[in-house]
Amino acid sequence: MKSAPHHNYKSLYQECTRQNAGKDNVIVMLQQQLMQLVNERQSLHQRLDEQQGKIANQQLELEQQQQMIIGQAEKLAQQQTIIQEQNTLITAQQKELDKNKQELFWFNGLRYQLKEIKKMMYGIRSEKRHQPTQPGNPVAGDQLVLDMNADTWGVCQITSRRKITEHLRVVTSTTPKKCGGRHDFPSGLEEQIIILQPADKPVNAKCIGHVDQRQLACDPMRWYIKVIRRLVYLVPSDDQLNHKQLIEPLPPHPIPKCKMDISVLVLLTIDKYRYHLPVWRQQQRLRQYNIELPYSTLCSLVNRSCEALEPLWHLLLKEIMVSRLINMDETTYRVLDNTKRRGKKSHIGWMWAAMNPIQGIVCFLYQPGRGKKDILSVLQGYKGHLMTDAYGAYKKYGKQPGVTHLNCLSHARRLFMYALNHDAARASYALDNFFGPLYGIEQQCKLLQLDYDAITDKRQAESLPILHDLKKWLLAQLPKTIGRTPINKAIAYTLNNYTALVRYTEDGMLPIDNNQLEGQIRAIALGRHNHLFAGSHRGGKLAAIIYSFIATCKLQNIDPAKWLDDVLRRIPNQPENKLFELLPQFWKPMHQSKARSA
Repeated sequence: MKSAPHHNYKSLYQECTRQNAGKDNVIVMLQQQLMQLVNERQSLHQRLDEQQGKIANQQLELEQQQQMIIGQAEKLAQQQTIIQEQNTLITAQQKELDKNKQELFWFNGLRYQLKEIKKMMYGIRSEKRHQPTQPGNPVAGDQLVLDMNADTWGVCQITSRRKITEHLRVVTSTTPKKCGGRHDFPSGLEEQIIILQPADKPVNAKCIGHVDQRQLACDPMRWYIKVIRRLVYLVPSDDQLNHKQLIEPLPPHPIPKCKMDISVLVLLTIDKYRYHLPVWRQQQRLRQYNIELPYSTLCSLVNRSCEALEPLWHLLLKEIMVSRLINMDETTYRVLDNTKRRGKKSHIGWMWAAMNPIQGIVCFLYQPGRGKKDILSVLQGYKGHLMTDAYGAYKKYGKQPGVTHLNCLSHARRLFMYALNHDAARASYALDNFFGPLYGIEQQCKLLQLDYDAITDKRQAESLPILHDLKKWLLAQLPKTIGRTPINKAIAYTLNNYTALVRYTEDGMLPIDNNQLEGQIRAIALGRHNHLFAGSHRGGKLAAIIYSFIATCKLQNIDPAKWLDDVLRRIPNQPENKLFELLPQFWKPMHQSKARSA
């Protein structure tokens, strides 16, 4: 058996002591760490408790905030509902506002139309503008102002006075005292002298003169039977076996075998188309003289008288077409149309008017419509100057080669006159500062009796700058106006047709407007208000014929009745190549034959 190994217990003890000391140190260190961990755990528990408290508080706050959010969401939903209701209300109010705006605009238009209708019914139709004359050079057509200081010239002083001795003045005069009206009677009238003797005249009385009282008198129309007695002769032949009857032919008459003298035809035609007396009223007037003529007979006499003038009317229309200056306008003319269905037998036709203001000739043309085709026979192929309004039917013919298209300045001015009741400030400014001076220049040319070249120079120097300023003003004012209002229409119309409106300044021969032609159309309007309509489309054409010659006679300073009487007697035997001599502008009265004076 082996012996136990020898150990050094001291070193082992020391070693163990060291190990135990190290372990103790480790235990101490671990205890310290444990204490530290315990402390940290306690602090963590405390922090956890604090965090849990905070979390609880935050959860409570979150719950409160959630409740607030729910309340806010409910309020927001209520607000959205209110907003939607407000939006619906605003939309409805906006629609109502737009509707009220449209109704207000419509009401303003009605109020403007009412003013225009009242003006047409009760007011004056004149388009003249009256404005106070400014100090300075007088303008043609304006009334002169007497500039006199009443305080200076109206003061007088009486330095002395004396009494005038009373006396009796005896005035003797051999000139009879003039009695009666303030104007003389027309010269050339037949005088019928009626002598009145005093009832108690003594035998020895001596006549020393007379006192006349002049009165205008008249007799009713004198109707009589005109008997043309033609003597019939038998002229024997040379052989005394045969005889030849010799009789003077009847005087020429436009209506063969007519029982009415030409004087009756002239009376009926002139009364209807110059004095606008319907045939029915003429029939009533004839009955006062125990002359009973059927209505159809009177209408036939008037129509056939117009038919006799139709060849002359074609010559008059041709004269205007080759004149190279035409003013054109149109107006309505109602006719009866039996081709339409029952209940609508009337048709609104159109009376087209063409005039040459230089030659003083007018021609009317009746057409059933108002389109481009209705004036094809007049303006197709025409070359020259064409003055019209801005109606679209004229634009096609105004663009033909060789045609210079002008627009009537009076139509533009008239729109500003219509706008006075709507926008007085702008309308008055345009009328007084542009249109007034332009027409004042034209009146000066007439007063000074300038020739065409001088008128052209004056227009270029004075009228053209005014027209340029007018365009600038119109361009500046157009955006400031409301669409479809009278002032907006006036400005837009003038701007759209500005080029054609200023062309009259290029030649002094050209008129500034169509007013002279509109004055001739007035006769048709007056007749339209009296005899209302023509019996047919053919009747409208016949009316255009006689209206043409009556208007031309007026421009030529000729009595239409005298012209018509002479022409109806001459036209049956007038050679075709000399027919133009009967036109009013070339007409010269011819001495009547013995048959006419019988």
